Amino acid sequence: MKESFLLKSIQEKIKNLGAVPGCYLWKNQKGDVIYVGKAIKLESRIRSYLNPNHPDRKTRSLFIEIQDLDWIVTRTESEALILEATLIKKYNPKFNVRLKDDKKFPFICISLSEPYPMVFLTRKVRDNGDRYFGPFTDVRAARDTLELIHQIFPVRKTKLKLPLAKPGRPCLNFHMHRCLGPCQGNVSMDIYNELIQEIISFLEGKKEGLVQSLKKSMIVASEKLEYERAGFIKKKIDQINQIRERQTVVSLDGGEEDVIAFARRDNEGQVVVLEVRGGRLENKKSFPITGLEMSTEEEIIQAFLRDYYLNISLLPNQIILPKTAKGNYDAVLAAIHEQCNILPKLKFPESGQKKSLLRLAEKNAELSLTERILATKLKDQTVAMKEIQEKLKLNHLPRVIECYDISHFQGSSPVASGVMFVEGKPYKPGYRHYKIRGYEGINDPGMMHEVIARRLSHLVNEEEPLPDLIVIDGGPTQLTRAAEAAIALDLGSIPMIGLAKKREEIFFPGEKDPYTFDIHSPMMRLIRSVRDEAHRFGVSYHRVLRKKKTLQSVLDDIADIGSVRRKELLRYFQGKKKVQDAKLSELRLVPGIGEKLAEKIFERLQKKT
Repeated sequence: MKESFLLKSIQEKIKNLGAVPGCYLWKNQKGDVIYVGKAIKLESRIRSYLNPNHPDRKTRSLFIEIQDLDWIVTRTESEALILEATLIKKYNPKFNVRLKDDKKFPFICISLSEPYPMVFLTRKVRDNGDRYFGPFTDVRAARDTLELIHQIFPVRKTKLKLPLAKPGRPCLNFHMHRCLGPCQGNVSMDIYNELIQEIISFLEGKKEGLVQSLKKSMIVASEKLEYERAGFIKKKIDQINQIRERQTVVSLDGGEEDVIAFARRDNEGQVVVLEVRGGRLENKKSFPITGLEMSTEEEIIQAFLRDYYLNISLLPNQIILPKTAKGNYDAVLAAIHEQCNILPKLKFPESGQKKSLLRLAEKNAELSLTERILATKLKDQTVAMKEIQEKLKLNHLPRVIECYDISHFQGSSPVASGVMFVEGKPYKPGYRHYKIRGYEGINDPGMMHEVIARRLSHLVNEEEPLPDLIVIDGGPTQLTRAAEAAIALDLGSIPMIGLAKKREEIFFPGEKDPYTFDIHSPMMRLIRSVRDEAHRFGVSYHRVLRKKKTLQSVLDDIADIGSVRRKELLRYFQGKKKVQDAKLSELRLVPGIGEKLAEKIFERLQKKT
């Protein structure tokens, strides 16, 4: 019914749209934008989504959620692509591949809009004639680069509106030979602009050409007997050469190219850009991306090229990409060319030096993604523990959490499991299995009372620290009996909660009504993961015991097998297969089982089955 209504309403909206370029915005029931796309022919592209049985999984998933549509018409496809990037940044739609825009990356700005430009860091890019280099994904690297520029090139650092009406008093940088003193009028605009061009060449990676130019200037200064200036230039040459020596030579051809690779896990990914300038590997940039779960490699690369290259002023001649990402990039290249007046070539190498660089980029992407995921998990665990302390009104941060679960099959072979999480992560040495001793049949509350009593008694007797929180897998009845065990040992102050599976509700001892929290919150994700781990650990142990009991009962019915041979059979087939499924050739291999006895066992087992 929903599909029919949706199809009719959207078809009615777009019937007069026509074959015009632009962007379309799919919205969900709440009115949130969940996907932004661009097209050269809006109407036909939008209609392609109106198929609940579309062969593309991402389109089918999108169709389930879409409820409304909006669009913006543009003059060209390139304009639509630029608008698409802007809209994705604005709405952050979950079905789009996009750079994670948690913060704006810094740029190095050269304020060419001023007569005597400055060089500084900024996170705001303005269209005012200034020159920007970046983005830098590592703020420290950006600051180090800026400091290096200020060490090599005596450019001004003090904010002043130059030239001044009256010569100013130069600051300490002038006396330290780190500024040419334009505030005092010590340098002409032409000479100062030569210095700025040197900085631009340095940031563009044209260090070899810069060194050659500086050498010529040094020779001219020497011929004019300007030895102080010649010595100053030589110092700059030496500093630049020291930097070049530290950079790896990756191409004897001296090419300028970006090598791009990415790693992905589920919905998250990491893109790494290796910048090769003048044949030397100058820089590595790493960008987090999201929205990858149902996206192809071509979609991922297209989205990154759009988001990255439409926001920088310095583009390479070539972009090296993985062979698996081959596709149609005409639209994004046209937009880059239109905005930056540069049309880089895309290469998809299958072997050779470029392929080696791609492998290096891929390795860096994998390492960066792993590092980011681990850091995110650590942050989430810390947030989760703080949220648990706040919501459950605990006196201390729950650094040690234990959870207990009961497992049985219609009351048979009952066992319990206990797991321990330390600092939000599983701590395997703290895991415990329990065979239920005092109860038979179905009595989960009684069994929970036994297990908690045994666990707490052990901690008290051994003078071991108590957990910060105990989670009971169950509702108010199991929780009440567990709390009674703690009270009997005068440990009623231990924080304890019950987590009911059906609605993921939390119960507190002595309270009938449960509490509900956002199941997607860090707190609930951690508590649920502790409960699920306890359940998994308990079920696996219960299955082992049931299997062992079943095997024993089968062997007990076979004559001529005593306790020793029965143990050998169980030991031999443990973890491999059921004894009753064993082949005759396999039974002959069991220590202590001869050929005749193996045949006898095999015949009896066949009758049993």
